[in-house]
Order: sequence, then C-alpha cells, then structure tokens
Amino acid sequence: MVNAYDLWKKGLSGSHHVWGKVELEKNDNIKVILFEQVKYKFLNSIGKLFRIKNLDQQIRVLFYTQSFDILYAPYSTANTRFLLLLKAIGLFKKPIVAAVHQPFLGTNSNNKWERKLAKFLLLQFDKTIFLSENLLLETVNRLEIPDQVADEKFTTAQWGPDTQFYNKLDLNIHLEACEYAISAGHTDRDYETLINAFKDIDFKLKIFCTPRSTPKNVKIPPNVEIHTTFIPYIELLQHYLKARMILIPMKYPRSKEGCQGMTSIQDAVALGKPTIITRNPSLNLDVEMEGFGKTVRMESVSDWVSTVNSLIHDLDALREMQIKSKFVLDNKFNAEGYAGKLEEVLFSVYMKNKQSMRLTSAC
Repeated sequence: MVNAYDLWKKGLSGSHHVWGKVELEKNDNIKVILFEQVKYKFLNSIGKLFRIKNLDQQIRVLFYTQSFDILYAPYSTANTRFLLLLKAIGLFKKPIVAAVHQPFLGTNSNNKWERKLAKFLLLQFDKTIFLSENLLLETVNRLEIPDQVADEKFTTAQWGPDTQFYNKLDLNIHLEACEYAISAGHTDRDYETLINAFKDIDFKLKIFCTPRSTPKNVKIPPNVEIHTTFIPYIELLQHYLKARMILIPMKYPRSKEGCQGMTSIQDAVALGKPTIITRNPSLNLDVEMEGFGKTVRMESVSDWVSTVNSLIHDLDALREMQIKSKFVLDNKFNAEGYAGKLEEVLFSVYMKNKQSMRLTSAC
C-alpha cells in the first residue's frame, strides 16, 4: 500500500490501487494511515510456519491501537489472520473493516470443519465489503450464514478506476492506428488458449506476463509477441493505448471463482478499450450487458477465434463499445463511487463502536 501510494503521488499509477485512501482524504472526513508493511522480517518467517502472512505487521499493530479508530483491510485475511484470532478471544478490540474479492479462506472447501473455521473468522470482521454480489451470495450460502447476520455484517461495493489519472493520458488514438490486440496480467491467465486462437486470427497480439505465467507447451505463431521482462505500469499503459482491444483470458477451478480479471477491466474501461473476457459470473460489471465488450467460454479456442474475428475489423462496432465504456466510467465504475460506499461503511462502524463503548462505560 505504501508503494502504491508513492506511485500515485508520482503520477505513475491510479489512486484505486490505494483502495480509497486518496478519495476519502479529499473529502477531509477520514484520515487513512498506511501502516508500514515490513519492519522485522524474522517475524514473518515465524508466521510462515503457522500459515500466517504478514505476522510482523500484525504484531506491530497491537502496539499502535491508540492511534486509530478502525483497522481497514483491503485484502481481508492477507494481513489480519492473527488479529482475527486475537479478536475472537477478546485481546484485540478495535473494529476491522475488510474487502473481499476472492472466495474467503475455506468457503468452497468440501470439509465442513474448514467451512466452520472460515465462517468463524469471517464473522470477526465488523463489516465486510464484497466486491461482487455473486461472491457475497455464494459465501452466505456455503457458510450457512443467517440472513440477519449477513444483512448486518456484509455489503457490496464496486471497485473502480481513478478517472483523473487516466485523463492525463492520450485517450484519443484512432482505432485505425491501433494495429494489435493486447493481453496482460499473471493471475489465473489462460494464454495457451488465446495463443492457439490467434493461429486462426489474422491480427497481431501482444502478451505481457511474468516468467512464471509464461504460456507453456504451445507453439507461438508469428503474429504473437510475448514479453516477460518487467516494465513499469505507466509504460504498460502506453502499449494499452495503442491496442485495438484488450483481451482477458482466464482459467481457474470453480472452487476459486472470485473477481479474476477485475484489475484488467479497470484499465479497459478507463482507457475506453473494447474488451473480450472469459465469462466470470462473480464480476459485478457485465461487459456484454454494459455494451463495451464480449465474453467467451473458459478454455474455448473456437469462442476466441469467432469473437475476435467478428470484431477486430468492425470499426463501427468498436467505436460504439468505446462510447459505452465512457458512459460506464462516468456513471457506474470509478474510484469515487467505491470511496463513497467505503466512507459510508466506515462511519457506520465508527458510530456503532462509539455507542458500544458508551454502553460499556455506563455498565
């Protein structure tokens, strides 16, 4: 988070990667402290033995509780698992607000005891913001959480891009000048299927990934370029700007179905780029319903071939998608919208906790 905030201050990344801090502080109602992630590395080594990430940060938070009212965790248990255990036994009393964008711990496990543990830990959060309606409903059903508890503890919010950051870029490149499609990312990406599809697509494709996510066991056709060397995000955006469309191929087991592809959609919408994405019911933003993209079935080479070929040279259809993308960005999908919901949640938790403290004091 500290690194993401530094990149935003330098104009190299959008504020949405700081998960509401910038927008909240613009309103001057809430101050968000970014707590140093790593100070004593040996504590994290100990944490790994017990499957607890970021133990160092969580222990240091315990000595900092007089300096904040609410602990906000945009990555849920990534750095709160130890604190949740302490909260369950009454040793950590500060309210915690978390954002959830993937299946929570053992929610989709077939082991009932793992699901019970997931339910126990999830309900230690004072409020949980799900980034997907479907993810919230699946969690409630799988963990058998009573409706009354879900209504009290859970809500949803649409995470969206920082419009001011993207507006600094040259967004007026004509489609005729865009001579390739682009796909970037590394989590749950299915580049093998996409590459096989482009063997039957007469257009250039650029893929930006990491050495670990490099496509394997597939022959690379001459119209496909693969870049595995790290480049700064601001440089990647320059490649995005010159692309005719953004492709988001994904592959993951049903048990891990979360908000895969959400970050790439941020770029697609903010840059006004037509999009083709592997169908994912856990994404709140439906690219087909909103009119700025198309979906394909997972691992379907034929779907990718037919969908890309039907659109790549249809400039009128692509321009219409660009218009729809702009409407979505302005009205449904932006960082200000997410921060507005976050502020509402934080104030409600603060007031409830304040009232509870008064009642405890009266006793």
